[in-house]
Amino acid sequence: MQKKSVFRLKRLALALVLTGYTMSSAYAVLTSPTGSIQGNAPVLSAPSNPTTPQSLDFTSNAAGSALATGDTITLTYLYNDADGDLDDSASRTHALWYYVTTGGDVAIPAANIVNTPASSAGGTGTSVLTIPAVAIGASAIKVVMQEFSASGDPIQGQTITVADTSIGGGGTTTPPGPIVPGGNLVPGIYLSSDTTFTNNLIGTSTKLDVGSAYVFKLWDDTSHTTDLTSTVTYNWRLVGTSATDGVTAPATGFVTSVSDANFTVPVNSAPNGTPLTASADGAQGFNLAVDYN
Repeated sequence: MQKKSVFRLKRLALALVLTGYTMSSAYAVLTSPTGSIQGNAPVLSAPSNPTTPQSLDFTSNAAGSALATGDTITLTYLYNDADGDLDDSASRTHALWYYVTTGGDVAIPAANIVNTPASSAGGTGTSVLTIPAVAIGASAIKVVMQEFSASGDPIQGQTITVADTSIGGGGTTTPPGPIVPGGNLVPGIYLSSDTTFTNNLIGTSTKLDVGSAYVFKLWDDTSHTTDLTSTVTYNWRLVGTSATDGVTAPATGFVTSVSDANFTVPVNSAPNGTPLTASADGAQGFNLAVDYN
């Protein structure tokens, strides 16, 4: 009799378990959803001024007191996102560089920009600009930086606009404009009859002729893509040593009277011959060079 009671209890317990399971499944209810989960917007700040949001550091490799073409400007920022979302602020479309002219801002091509986002929240990111040759004479370099994360909501923070890197964006700054000619320009001296500018005489041993006219050109690259001559002022110089009497030009050359125009090598007579070099040879023996800025 006792064994039968135990068996009945086990069957009852099993029935209750099965009944409870069935009831919980049958009566489970999923509510309507809430609004979407939102995190925090990314924030950038200058490593030199980390407590000030939307600040940026700028440094350069400028050798002088002004920026020059070919110089690099490095924008550095601290990236912060409270949700741990990764950085996308330094992508090409979120870090835009310009050179500033009297006619307006000119966008600098992506080929002149190298971007490296921060590798983690709290890390540093950079955008490095090489100032293009066509920026000669520009009054300033400008940058527009967008705070951006690679994921999350919101994905976008604020837009940081620095109109002049020499004035700065709340952090360190660069030397000022205007942008002067630098090492990424290609100067050329050509015989005036060389209208296709094929034979650049600079650095060659080709003899120049008394009475012949020569042309100065300043290019943005060796393929002569853009003629930048009109963006600079230039003066022709005689350098080196005379042919027979050993007169040596000063380090900066004899300054001729010809600026921003073609130069014709003078014959050996006043006022452009002997008086210019104080040599009996006049211009003969000297080399031709151009000073431009």
